[in-house]
Amino acid sequence: MNDLAKKIEALLFVSGEGMSIPRLSALIKKSDSEIKSAIEELECHLADEHFITILRDGDKVSLVSAKEVSELVENFAKDEFAGELTRAALEALTIIAYKGPVKRVDIDYIRGVNSSFMIRNLMMRGLIERIRDQKDSRAYLYRVSPDFLKFFGLSSIADLPEYGVYASRLEEFIKEGEKIAAGEEK
Repeated sequence: MNDLAKKIEALLFVSGEGMSIPRLSALIKKSDSEIKSAIEELECHLADEHFITILRDGDKVSLVSAKEVSELVENFAKDEFAGELTRAALEALTIIAYKGPVKRVDIDYIRGVNSSFMIRNLMMRGLIERIRDQKDSRAYLYRVSPDFLKFFGLSSIADLPEYGVYASRLEEFIKEGEKIAAGEEK
């Protein structure tokens, strides 16, 4: 498998939600046709060597489990989503509740790890929902769902304990991280 296909595989793995061909082209600085060709190579490699495959949805592609392991994955998901929330899931849920709507990259930054699985878990449980980012139609934001409010007996997200304090602290933390990323001094 060539380096371009490997780079696409890494980006699809990290994104957790799939990516469009133009987005991959922009990130890797290759033409759409080169990206499409590399995706086909990746797809063949995965089919031969792994139980992961490429899911195509228009010009968007993502990594998903192969149908050969669908029962195993389904059983795992049932067990995972039926049990109590893990500490990691609670961390992600708390960030979304106090900061939402929030980008996944900001959740990852605050937690210090990739949160794709936790977000997917919370969405499957109906505790959060994904909405389009009005500023960037290619991106999503996450917020708590009405079921979250019902489950916790809240009439509004502002009814969370010390909502204003924690929401502003998270906002400051994210802004500080953006400054550091931009190379600005403290």
